[in-house]
Amino acid sequence: MLFLAQQGGLRQTGPRAGPPEGDLMNSKVFTLATALALGGVLLSPSVASAEEEHNSYVMVKFGPYFPTATNAIDAIGQSVQTFPTKWELDGAIGHWWGLLGLELQAGYLSTGTASTDFKAYPILAVAKIRLPLGFIAPYAEGGAGIAITSLSGVGGSSSSQTAFDGIVGGGVDFYLGQFLVGADFKYIFLNPSFTVTDISGSSASKNFNAGGITVQGYLGYMF
Repeated sequence: MLFLAQQGGLRQTGPRAGPPEGDLMNSKVFTLATALALGGVLLSPSVASAEEEHNSYVMVKFGPYFPTATNAIDAIGQSVQTFPTKWELDGAIGHWWGLLGLELQAGYLSTGTASTDFKAYPILAVAKIRLPLGFIAPYAEGGAGIAITSLSGVGGSSSSQTAFDGIVGGGVDFYLGQFLVGADFKYIFLNPSFTVTDISGSSASKNFNAGGITVQGYLGYMF
């Protein structure tokens, strides 16, 4: 009977006391907060890369070309003249690394008179630096490359020449989502040499200074 009483006493002993309900709730909250914090840390690189993924672009540029130099070349290679305003068309592809960018350009420009026609096909690598101000970013640029040039209407001139081509200028980008619009202003350094026959029949090499200013608007797409 004593044994049974003892057994009964043991059975009447209640279960062990667990942690208070408030502590358990606090532990779950802490675990959830820790998981959210770790998730935020793991996702933050993805968010950063999403913000920076549209740094490459393609664009088309068009605008007037204003020759500023005078040349001792006309149909007979004698008179000095300034050539008239025509136009330049360019295509470009580029990429930005923060404030610095690199752009590859290829284009076409022309000028001439009733007796003389000049054309150039520039191919340039252009370095750029910008100042982002929200959806607007002014920039400066400078670059160099070659231009395949041709001069016709001048007696005995070479059909084409490859010459050094350089530019310096600036502009402003406007970011409209993934679309890019803007305008730029640049000076062109281009001075190819052609063989010209003058009125006396003598042949000589003469420079055609095609230096001038272009003002272009452009439309592009960022990806």
